[in-house]
Amino acid sequence: MSRGFVTIATGNHNFYRIAANLLRSYRYFAQKPEPFAIICDRRTRETDLFDQTVILENPGFSYLDKLRLPEYAPFDETIFLDADSLAYQDLNAFWDLFRDADDFSAFGKNLPPDSGAGWFRKEDTGVYQDRIRYIPDFIGGVYFLRRTEKLEEFSGICRHILGTYHDYRFRQFAEPADETVYALAMAACDFRTVGERSPDICFYPHHTYFQSDIRSGTVRYSSRYQKKRGVIPEAYLVHWGSGNTKCADYLNDAFRLRRICRGKTVRPLEMKAASLVIREIDAARKVYRALKKKIKAGRKN
Repeated sequence: MSRGFVTIATGNHNFYRIAANLLRSYRYFAQKPEPFAIICDRRTRETDLFDQTVILENPGFSYLDKLRLPEYAPFDETIFLDADSLAYQDLNAFWDLFRDADDFSAFGKNLPPDSGAGWFRKEDTGVYQDRIRYIPDFIGGVYFLRRTEKLEEFSGICRHILGTYHDYRFRQFAEPADETVYALAMAACDFRTVGERSPDICFYPHHTYFQSDIRSGTVRYSSRYQKKRGVIPEAYLVHWGSGNTKCADYLNDAFRLRRICRGKTVRPLEMKAASLVIREIDAARKVYRALKKKIKAGRKN
């Protein structure tokens, strides 16, 4: 039985660059690296770094391409990682966590149908309402897939939900998203999340405090949705969100990562200079976005 990791990059070349950074971070921390594939719409110098390249037919050039995973996952057992992520520990530990998982799973919670939380409410699930016994709740940065007939059935349900998306109502995403489609399909197929054994994964857009240094695998963060835990001292993975891969925190660690993977020392003065340039660029981007927003608002008025 084959197994390995996979990520997806389509469209803008920046997605290929950050996918390569994810691969470097995985290999840097993995004691025994597993095969790592990329699903993409074309070959680039970044795809040559991966163990396997899978060309996606008719890509949508958005996060909806993740809904093609059941069709294109290249291994018998596959762990998908979002390209806008970086590893800070050995991610092979995920295989033990998913060992007894259903044929499609994620790190998250399985909430009671009357909990009032999660991606949807039972009464808003249309033709699937009678099949809902719990509500999967997760952020779609990591998925596990096992190639079986049940996974094929699950894939068909995903396609049906995508095609009839506006027949249901979700708490977020008025338009289709991988989390909402996968969550409803999981509930319909009785595929549960791996909840009790979920590792610490920092979702950067939710952070209230963040400090990292990829050289030592250091991540200290706090989250607005985990206030009771205070500062969490470590994480296996930071899921940045694609927009934040241009922020100073990500760019600093990406710079460090590329240097150490080339066998070069990251000197303090060099790092200080790079950080200064990165922060100036980040500040300029923020000013540009604010100005663009102001101009757009002025046009509407």
